Amino acid sequence: MISLNDIATPLNGLVGALLRSPLHFVASKGLMVLSWEGRKSGRSFSIPVGVQPHGDGLVVLISKRDEKQWWKNFRTPWPATVHLRGQERDVVGTVVEPGSEAFFGHCERTLRRLPWMASQFGGFRFDPAQGLTAEQRATLVENVGAVSFAFSSAAPSTR
Repeated sequence: MISLNDIATPLNGLVGALLRSPLHFVASKGLMVLSWEGRKSGRSFSIPVGVQPHGDGLVVLISKRDEKQWWKNFRTPWPATVHLRGQERDVVGTVVEPGSEAFFGHCERTLRRLPWMASQFGGFRFDPAQGLTAEQRATLVENVGAVSFAFSSAAPSTR
């Protein structure tokens, strides 16, 4: 099975440039650029990520989380910047505890909107009428991560 990661990762630079350009509207409905300084390294990182609004903030779900390291910077609250729909905003990101009701809520909202993502989250088929089964919940806990981002201020970033 072809993974979305296998297709997207080589294109990260191009997608990031598109999302920062005046043509961002082509892809910015469900994607943003996330930028942060590494908690341990102090290096600057920027990657395009899928995003969904939630309340006054944003949520990023991480498929195949064990193959990725970036989200670990947010195990405790950590500052970042997002480039979203043509604007740069300061945020604070925090990992959502896998297995928590908030975690399952974020996963289910995404699957109701994008049912095909179930194949990326563990290879199952999601039935919106049934919701998440106990087996699917267990698969999500093993394979998916979630980071919640709260806006630091109402104003766009000045960076």
